[in-house]
Amino acid sequence: MPRVVAVIVHWRDPDATLGCVASLAGEDVGVVVVENGPAAPVGERLARAAPHAVCVPSAENRGYAGGANLGIAAARARGADVVLVLNDDVRVAPGATAAALRALEADPRVAVVGPKVIAQEDPRRLWLAWGELTWRQSLVALVGAGEPDGPEFAHERDVPWVAGCAMWLRTAALEAVGAFDEAFFAYHEEVDWCTRARRAGWRVVYCPAAVVHHAGRGSGAPESVRIRKYFAARNSILFARRHGTLTQRAKLAAFLAASLPVELLWHLARGDAATVLLKMRGVRDAVTGRPPPLEILGLR
Repeated sequence: MPRVVAVIVHWRDPDATLGCVASLAGEDVGVVVVENGPAAPVGERLARAAPHAVCVPSAENRGYAGGANLGIAAARARGADVVLVLNDDVRVAPGATAAALRALEADPRVAVVGPKVIAQEDPRRLWLAWGELTWRQSLVALVGAGEPDGPEFAHERDVPWVAGCAMWLRTAALEAVGAFDEAFFAYHEEVDWCTRARRAGWRVVYCPAAVVHHAGRGSGAPESVRIRKYFAARNSILFARRHGTLTQRAKLAAFLAASLPVELLWHLARGDAATVLLKMRGVRDAVTGRPPPLEILGLR
């Protein structure tokens, strides 16, 4: 039986992280929790609630990519054959890891297995099944997001990318492909990793029998929305530079040039243009090579 170690990237919400750890109680996995920066430490509570778990501290917030990489290194040092990377607000359903392992064991070319992600607030609907690349203004399409769970999402299949909130990663694939690219910091790092894996000849598989629950998108806290808007825009450009053909990069640029000014004017008229300006800043920073404004975004 492959050794599985779960890596939970903790950030600012100890209750969420401890809930994620508790959801793993029925799974045969080791647990590593990465304290991604000094805000709202979870180590003491974790030691009381789950003494079997290992806490890996980081002196600063390294983003989801960097935090996951710290945990992946710790998991590999503990002999993991498979690393399950998790957002702290994910809940793993019983039997999910067993289902993911069946998909991994069926073919040694499978690099990563992604789950069926159910909306935590409404278990009849999906948070996400899998992702595709569109090269439009958002770069990606989220297949199944917000849709009722149904037969079209019931079959295992190869996909372009799977959700970064829960990924069963084969250690051999991590050795071959490398870890997450920390230049992305957060958002699209899983799209980049899956793209690199597929180009290297590995398979990326959606497994509907592996189920996790994730907090719904909704509008989110204002701070979270600002972070998401900035990095999704910035990282679309980073991804295109790394992976896009000339035609694909031109398509993305055309959609951004056409949509962002219209979006800005629409929001300016309503007095809520701040997030659009952040998207535009994300595009500018990626094009010019400027570092992300982590302090302004409340991330450092």
